[in-house]
Amino acid sequence: MKRVIYILVTLLMLVSGVRASGFFDRLSLRLSPEGILALGGKFSDSVKLNKAVNIGLGLNAGLRYAFNDYVYIDAGYTFSWMSVKTDYRPFDYKELGPALNLQMFTLNVTLFLSTGFVIKPYLTGGVGMYPWEFSQKPLWGDPWAAPGDPTKTFSKTSLGFNAGFGLESHLFSAFSIFIEAKYHYIYARDPGRFGTDDFTEQDFLGLNIGLNYSFGKK
Repeated sequence: MKRVIYILVTLLMLVSGVRASGFFDRLSLRLSPEGILALGGKFSDSVKLNKAVNIGLGLNAGLRYAFNDYVYIDAGYTFSWMSVKTDYRPFDYKELGPALNLQMFTLNVTLFLSTGFVIKPYLTGGVGMYPWEFSQKPLWGDPWAAPGDPTKTFSKTSLGFNAGFGLESHLFSAFSIFIEAKYHYIYARDPGRFGTDDFTEQDFLGLNIGLNYSFGKK
């Protein structure tokens, strides 16, 4: 019983210390829908990915920590969905509506170029981990067989980086609105896994329009 009390007291002291340090006052929550477009990577030896999949939709959520008025750290998660065009669907999946499901776990440094104005521009850049798969169904179906090796799946968790530009404007109370364009480069090529070198590194352009909620007092 004494150990439980000690643990509870320690946790209360840690929480009190975090609150006293103003950590939560520097923290904000970001939510936004996303449109995403495949750019220059190749789907096969003669077809680019942007010819094989449609423009997609996604949902982004993230936490932002402010070091000061200009420098922030952003941790984000995005799930996006891009349907595969009929001509590029494997025969067995044509009626199932297969899609490319792409997740993004990113960690970025964000630099605001100015503060104190109605509209504040910023630059952002960082690294990420990108789990993706070609799914037999639109969402969370079984993955396709790899194009050159049916014993493997057409899926992978790839590393990558991203860079973007955005504009943010205060609305009221603790809320602000933002619009952001972000480029992602993903190291998706893996001849050993997919049995082919035709599927290359991939890049995407995402557009977010969303809300930012600050836990600090305004």
